[in-house]
Amino acid sequence: MAKLKEFNGFLSPDGREIFDELKKHCVSKMKMESVDDFELSMLANSFALYAECAKYCTDNGVKMTITTEKGGKYSQISPEYTVMKNEYQNILKHSGKFGLNPADRSKIIGSLKAPEKATGAQRFIKTA
Repeated sequence: MAKLKEFNGFLSPDGREIFDELKKHCVSKMKMESVDDFELSMLANSFALYAECAKYCTDNGVKMTITTEKGGKYSQISPEYTVMKNEYQNILKHSGKFGLNPADRSKIIGSLKAPEKATGAQRFIKTA
């Protein structure tokens, strides 16, 4: 199996910085284990790609004008906007797992603190 250092070697410097910040949050707030680093690396990569493409779209707009061989022109959505939109969906899909918004964080932290309720025959078994 790939070691984390090899696995998240694909992260850009910004992605690595995002990963480090996300990991600090997850270690301090939740029961994060080293195996979680793999998915957290992918989430950090999505954040970095989103930011990179968002900056491009801010600087250049979300549409680009294409000139055909015959001199005609048409407008289309830039590929960077499409990547940004896809990465936003990835962020929304995976950020809740790491408690990156207040609602998900309260659910996760609440479930970590809540004692398990006894069910079925467990209700009648006394533990020392």
